[in-house]
Amino acid sequence: MDKITRICKGYLVSLIAFGLFTLLGALILKFTPFPESWSFFYLLAAMSLVCLFIGLYMGSFFQRAGLLTGLLFAAILLLLILLIVSACFTTFIKISMLTPVYLIPLAVGAVGGILGANMKK
Repeated sequence: MDKITRICKGYLVSLIAFGLFTLLGALILKFTPFPESWSFFYLLAAMSLVCLFIGLYMGSFFQRAGLLTGLLFAAILLLLILLIVSACFTTFIKISMLTPVYLIPLAVGAVGGILGANMKK
């Protein structure tokens, strides 16, 4: 039961952090002269940060197979984010949403898992 609670806590913190990063990015793009064409890159950076966090968090919790742990939990988080965005803005999930650019947050999550698994408790 402790594992499930810890996993849910990690995802909840990650999703809240992603929401806050997205809000911050929207405010930056609205009130500064940065071009709106940078919005996707900002979202990609926000996804990478939360994938790094979930990889670190879960890698340090499980303490083994950091690469796979970080990659798996980052992939699930990325799918959750895409499902939430899809549910908010479209009526169905488009397979075209899965672009190769999303390999960047997955790789960052895998690195987070490696670093987390090698952290001392």
